[in-house]
Amino acid sequence: MGRHSSPEKSGNAKYILIGMLFLILAGSSYLVVNTFFAQQQESTPSTAKKSTSKKTSSKPKLETSETTTVSTSNTQQSSESEPQLDATALTASADQVYYGVHYFNQDKDISSNNSAPTISASVIKVFIMEYAFTQADLTEMLEGKTINDWIISMIQQSDNDAANILITHFGMEQLNESFQTQGYQDTRLERLMLDNEARNQGKENYTSLNDCMFFLKKLYQQQGDYPYSTMLNIMEGQTLRTKIPSKLSEDILVANKTGELDNIENDIGLVLTEKNPFAIVVLSQNYQNVEEIRGAIGDFTLAATKMY
Repeated sequence: MGRHSSPEKSGNAKYILIGMLFLILAGSSYLVVNTFFAQQQESTPSTAKKSTSKKTSSKPKLETSETTTVSTSNTQQSSESEPQLDATALTASADQVYYGVHYFNQDKDISSNNSAPTISASVIKVFIMEYAFTQADLTEMLEGKTINDWIISMIQQSDNDAANILITHFGMEQLNESFQTQGYQDTRLERLMLDNEARNQGKENYTSLNDCMFFLKKLYQQQGDYPYSTMLNIMEGQTLRTKIPSKLSEDILVANKTGELDNIENDIGLVLTEKNPFAIVVLSQNYQNVEEIRGAIGDFTLAATKMY
């Protein structure tokens, strides 16, 4: 009889063959999986480097963008020009003009920036007034009037006799020392009012743009306190209104003091508009025409009320 495999042996061989196939397939899968992960591990550092590189290169771009924004903002701010006050007509009206405007609400100044000692004419009387109010007894009698009465005449009517009585009483050197102590470095008396003989000898009375502006700022800032409140009231009663107040509406309160000589046209004061009060100083020498320079001062003041 021939040999025949038993069903049991045939079944075992089949299972063995299937097992071997499974092992072969499993081994192949293991190799494929290992190869895949190995490739992923090798590619990961490269990806990380690229990502890091992108972040690093993006920083300067962000900083540049921020810097540009700030620069653009600064450029825009600087390009927004400050309001300009045209002084062309004013400066064309005399050989030498010193002018300044200070806006109290904005704390802004518009100025010729050329302050220097210049002939004061009667503008120096405000400094004499300040000395009297801070150093003297206003009720003291001088030639039939109180010092206070002489001050009012000296300021409101620009009375030269009143000024001379006060200068003589206080003493010129005493007044000059007080001016320096008060911080008025360019303000000085060298002669009495209308003393032509002294003028012929080269003696003059001096002040400056800076000194006048310093006085006006003090007057405004201390207007609620005596004695500056009273000094302001006296200046508000000024009767000479041919310059600073000349082009303004009557409802605008002005406290000013003029000064005139044969070649001098000066005016200083506070223009007390409700919304935009300011101090203004105009000192001029060697004008071409008196009406022209006075009109230019008035126009300049009117233009100043329209700023800010």
